[in-house]
Amino acid sequence: MIENFKLHVFRVVADSLNFSKAAEELHLTQPAITSQVRTLEEGLGIALFDRIGRNAKLTPAGATLLHYVRQIEILTNEAVAALAPFGIKEGSELNIGASHTIGNYLLPKILPKMLGEWPKLRIHVSTGSSSDVLNALINHEVSVGLIEAPAHRPDLKIERFFEDELCLILPLNHRWAKKSILRAAEIIQEPILLREAGSGMRRFVEEYLERNGVLRQQLHTTIDLNSTEAIISSVEAGLGIGFAPRMALEKSLRAGAVKVIALENGPISRELSIVLLGGPVNGGPLTELLNLLRSLSRISMPKPKRVGNAKEFRK
Repeated sequence: MIENFKLHVFRVVADSLNFSKAAEELHLTQPAITSQVRTLEEGLGIALFDRIGRNAKLTPAGATLLHYVRQIEILTNEAVAALAPFGIKEGSELNIGASHTIGNYLLPKILPKMLGEWPKLRIHVSTGSSSDVLNALINHEVSVGLIEAPAHRPDLKIERFFEDELCLILPLNHRWAKKSILRAAEIIQEPILLREAGSGMRRFVEEYLERNGVLRQQLHTTIDLNSTEAIISSVEAGLGIGFAPRMALEKSLRAGAVKVIALENGPISRELSIVLLGGPVNGGPLTELLNLLRSLSRISMPKPKRVGNAKEFRK
């Protein structure tokens, strides 16, 4: 009998065709990944990959197995989702996986409504990177994932529910504070505070800058920070300019602690998504949560005005 974990490892390797990337996604060492695949191949008596250095190519047998593994994962997810309503009762639990921004700034606004409807419900929120959230969902550690980064997974149901803007923020006394709009090329003139390398937020910012002719090597990044709160506090302290999600700026803007300035060819927008296992969601607290999330696009801040150039912005 083939172990489900070995099949899961096989599928992750088959998706990336790279043992190092698979090890990073599964939070395992590369030798551990190689061992799992080798054991699976020995048990089946067939080669599943042709290895070329760190990369790999599926053999015809591997491609056939991948087809069936995808079906197994989809059916397993549907079975878990279909059984979920049988466990729903007063005083039940709801496990939510959320990326850092969503967990810190969005969920606190809607969870009180959840508890109003389900006063004995125990809610567990686990925050992490979008990759961490997806892994927790696949391993059935959470019932729903809320992520900031795009994801393309045929074995999961992914639904956009909100659009957030990454805003350029300045100290109040900054020389640009009276500007109405800023060109991307001007950003290289100032120290800039960004999230750590590899974070989704930093990738969105760098992609915007590259589209507008600014390479990451040109940025004056003397400090990298691993939290949005640290970026906002550092900008308030005058350590530089920075980027932060609009949903995280509510208190700072109300207090007049920072200034948001519009970007030419902006804004920098990112979609937030709900991720679910396959199968129906039949009532209960999870349905209530999904309805609240889907309503955000109707009751939240209006979308920021998209601007093409300074002349258009001033009209």
